[in-house]
Amino acid sequence: MTDSNDTAELGPVPVDHAFVCADCGHRWYYTRRRCPDCGGTDVSTYELAVGELIAWTENRVTPADIRSPNRLGLARFGEVQVIAQLTDDEASVGDQVAFEGAYHLRHGSETPKPRLTPLE
Repeated sequence: MTDSNDTAELGPVPVDHAFVCADCGHRWYYTRRRCPDCGGTDVSTYELAVGELIAWTENRVTPADIRSPNRLGLARFGEVQVIAQLTDDEASVGDQVAFEGAYHLRHGSETPKPRLTPLE
């Protein structure tokens, strides 16, 4: 994956990577400069491969520059959970999912957002 979020300490972090704290071992997805459990700053990243879709929702009332309907999924990748746009309207709870690139949710947005696609 080439799309990334930029953090001052870690540099560019691909959207298909999560974080782990060296001090306490806590794992999380969304970019934070400190561990949300212990506040530690010794943080590294690792790649998330295949996850399981555990819930989804469909937003039908969206801002003008967001597609409608906008289907979002909650996926579990081991200890980490991610909410992201789904690429497939047929995805079901229990399906295996993986990251499929990233996109900019709104025109002019600087931060790429993850997308999840079901695996066959």
